[in-house]
Parts: sequence; C-alpha cells; structure tokens
Amino acid sequence: MLETADAPPALDHSVERRHIGTFQVPDEVNDLGFPLPGVRLESTNVTEGDGTNGVTRITRITTGPGITDYVTHEQEFTYSTYGIHVGQDDRLTFFGEGQQISVHLIDCREDVDQPGAEITIELAVSPYRVLIIPKGVAHTLDGLGGVVTRDEPVWYADANPHWEPDNDLISFSRSSDSAPVVQTNRHQLPVAAHLLMSRMAQRTNALSHNAYAARYRVSIGGKTTYAMVRPDWRVAEMKQDTHGLASENNFVLTGPESFTVVPSTDTCTSDAWEVQLNGTPDQFVRHDHSRRRLTWLAGSTDAQIEIVHADGEHFVIDLGDPTIGVAIPPGTWYRLIGHGRIWLRAEMELLDRPWGPEHRLGNDVTTAAVSEIGPSRPAQDSDRYLPGPAFHALARMEAQAIALTNRKEG
Repeated sequence: MLETADAPPALDHSVERRHIGTFQVPDEVNDLGFPLPGVRLESTNVTEGDGTNGVTRITRITTGPGITDYVTHEQEFTYSTYGIHVGQDDRLTFFGEGQQISVHLIDCREDVDQPGAEITIELAVSPYRVLIIPKGVAHTLDGLGGVVTRDEPVWYADANPHWEPDNDLISFSRSSDSAPVVQTNRHQLPVAAHLLMSRMAQRTNALSHNAYAARYRVSIGGKTTYAMVRPDWRVAEMKQDTHGLASENNFVLTGPESFTVVPSTDTCTSDAWEVQLNGTPDQFVRHDHSRRRLTWLAGSTDAQIEIVHADGEHFVIDLGDPTIGVAIPPGTWYRLIGHGRIWLRAEMELLDRPWGPEHRLGNDVTTAAVSEIGPSRPAQDSDRYLPGPAFHALARMEAQAIALTNRKEG
C-alpha cells in the first residue's frame, strides 16, 4: 500500500555520510557519552529479584516520561534501512542472552555543526544501561536476533513539514552514500500528553495488527514528498482461552515474526522481569492488592503459567508468544513453570483501597507451599483500580527514588 502526503521542496536536503569512529563499550560501563551531541548511555533502575517465581532481576522504568514499548526480534531479524525520528528521543534498553549488537548512528539534524557525522557503537545487551538516541539521529542495528528492545520514548511536537504524527519514522537505505537532513520538533510534550498518545496507540493497535509502515522521501512529478510503504505481513489468530485470562496484546508487526508491543493498561508503564525457570516450583504466588498482566517477550519457549481458579481448579496456559498477555486478578494463586531463561513484561494495576502499614507499594507478594493453598479469591464487584495517571505518577516517583539511591551508593 502506498500513501503520500504533500511536503515543501526543502525536504530534499541531504548530506554525505562521514564515519568518524567505532566505539567498543566495556561490559562494566553503563554511563558513557559519544561524539554525536545527546547520544549517550545512562544507568537504568534495576533491582535484583529474590527468586520468587524464578524472578532474578527486575528492570524498572528510568526517569523519563515512563511509557514502555517493547520490540521483539525473530532470530533471523535484520534491518535494511536507517530510521530517523523527528519528534521522538529513543531510550533503548536491550534484553537477551548477552548478544553483541552494533548500533550505527548518523547525525541528520539540520542545526548541528557536523550533519552527516556517523559512528558505530559495539556493546553487549544489558538491563543495566539505556542507550539514548536523540530525535534527528538516524539509527540502525545489527545482531538483534532474539533480543528484546524496550523503548521509553520522549515525544515532541511542532509545526514541522518533516513530521507525521501517525508515523514519525523517516527511513532510507543503508547502502545510500548520503543521508537526509531533517528539522526536528522543539516542544517536549508533558507527561499527560505522553499518556494520551500511548492510549491512542493502544486503541489503534487493538483494532488492527498491521505491519508497521516505512516512510520514505520520494520525488513524484518533480516534487519531493513522503510515501509510506506497508508490508503485507500477517499474524495468526489467537487460540480461544476458555478461562478468559489470556487475550491479545496491542501490537504491530515489525517483521514476519517480530512485534512492537505497546501497553495494555491505562497506566502505560511496566517492569521487565528476567526469570530463570527450573521445572515446577514448590510454591505458588499471589498479589492481594494488584492485578498483573504478564507477557512473554523472549527466551525459552518451554514456559507456562499455572493458575488456580476461584473454584480451586488448576489450569496451565502456554507462554512463548509476545502477542498474547495473561491477566492475573488480585488474590489469584499462580506459578511460572518450565525450563530456561525468559523475559516477561509485567504490567500492574493497583486496587484503589485504603493503605496501611500492612501493605506498602512494591510489597505485594504472598507465597505458600502447594499443600497450603486453597482456591483463589473470586472477583468482587467492589474491586476498583487506581486511575492510570495516578499509578503512573507513583511509578515515576519510585523510579526517581531508585535513581537517587543508586547515585548516592555509586
């Protein structure tokens, strides 16, 4: 499918690419700057898990607006193009089995001293660092097979002929000797606008799971314009879940078996769990004050979740598909079973009820041996959840507190 949008002739400005350096990042380094202004690594907010449910590591949001989108990559995934955001800073954290990746960056901003300057960053995937790529810097990556990328974007708006709100990414071929020069948006959106845009993406991607379109500069009739080309990839329909706890996520395809998964809840934020599965644990877990939604992102496909129903029945749902999420209502006993290491997106909604010393934010885990559990708590008509923006604000405050503690300890 080809879609076009009129744009002024100035859109055809380009510059010759000039590679100025390759930078190898040591595994122990999480904070580092690079020659392209604004491109840098920063430490993330990671807490070590206590092994409950096999969780070994939790990567929380950083100190940005707190939106969390995830991109999964099939084993044979490759990029054939560079992409430029004109209204978005990317804040990328990579999860995987220690893969080595290469990040190729070209400065395409019209207001920098050296447009066309190009660098390569070589680094291992790590939950402990976030790579910040400012708007206007073209990027492409190698070595992403099996890797999950979490993006915590920062969005900007402007009256800008280079910007298309429905598709901010401008693409061009990796083999091109030149790169487009673009005007970037100037006005950072407030957090409330980030939440609104994320909820709009949720609704759009819930209605249609199309492939993500690529937007290119083209010349038609001597006039420079943008054209969007959308691949015809399709995704298989979800199998029916008789218990009603598994449902489709909000996603688009970024490859035949690669997906961009946007939030499912109006909190618009999540944690990334690293889980080591070791057979069938002898304990179950429940969360009395929150509803969880877990999505398998990468790792072993020998992974399931066993859930205890309110009538005491046990049933098992297979994981291994990032397009499907599993809801865990408050007071529901469950455990993760299987073998190998996996990465999960963990979304949470808090019950809106009085808080006391017996329950604190972040302390909502009860465990019990198999012989000690009974039926799960049934859903109650009185269940109400904290509004998404309020929970989102709590999550951002927690992230700021963790970051401050980490700086003091460092």
